[in-house]
Amino acid sequence: MVWAELGWRLMFGTASLVVAFNYRDVAWRVHSFMANTVGVSRFLTPATVRATFGFLAVVLLVELAVGLARS
Repeated sequence: MVWAELGWRLMFGTASLVVAFNYRDVAWRVHSFMANTVGVSRFLTPATVRATFGFLAVVLLVELAVGLARS
């Protein structure tokens, strides 16, 4: 695994965890931005934003761990 790829996965996984744990109301900010821009506020709630980014973070960090174990 290339170091740049490792860094990218680690940083993106960390950023996804920040949204999933709603640090500094990031999920609310994503929800507000998307609701005002796209107009899907009924389906895009802060809970769905947090769940989506939580799932994404788990997948990225597991992929990172598997990649490190293989190399």
